[in-house]
Amino acid sequence: MSMKMLTIIRHAKAEVAGSSQSDFDRALTKRGTKDMRLIVPAIASSKVPVDWILSSPAARTRKTTEILQESLGFSGTIQWEESAYLADAETWLALLSKVPPEVHHIVVVGHNPGVANLVAGLTTGSPPRLNLHFPTASVANLELEIFWWNQIRWGCGQLRWLITPKILR
Repeated sequence: MSMKMLTIIRHAKAEVAGSSQSDFDRALTKRGTKDMRLIVPAIASSKVPVDWILSSPAARTRKTTEILQESLGFSGTIQWEESAYLADAETWLALLSKVPPEVHHIVVVGHNPGVANLVAGLTTGSPPRLNLHFPTASVANLELEIFWWNQIRWGCGQLRWLITPKILR
């Protein structure tokens, strides 16, 4: 069976929401930008090149995705998905099941707890089974035992690596 690759990123460190600013519009901090630049080489080193990015359209995930795009020299599809904003793990699973079958390596950029629970569910079979610490700008790389994206299900993933910016600093 052919493997699919999935890289899951929690957006980089963002400003605290002010009284006049919505959560959706929170920007990355300087540290958030630096952390993303630290993390990208790990994603770039994947044996399977990224050919699709699925991201929440919130300001902090959008900037995280743009840093990734620029650093990778990525020219493939970026899907800005409204329903990915603060999505739970089940929503992410449903979004991934609709990815075109010819895509081999997808990067997801989202928010906690949804992305941490997505990693947990894909690797353990149940999102609440693993209390995963997944700080901002963390990246998890999984190999999925599926041939088509519509076969994605809880427990089909094997964690290849998980990196946090703190490890690289």
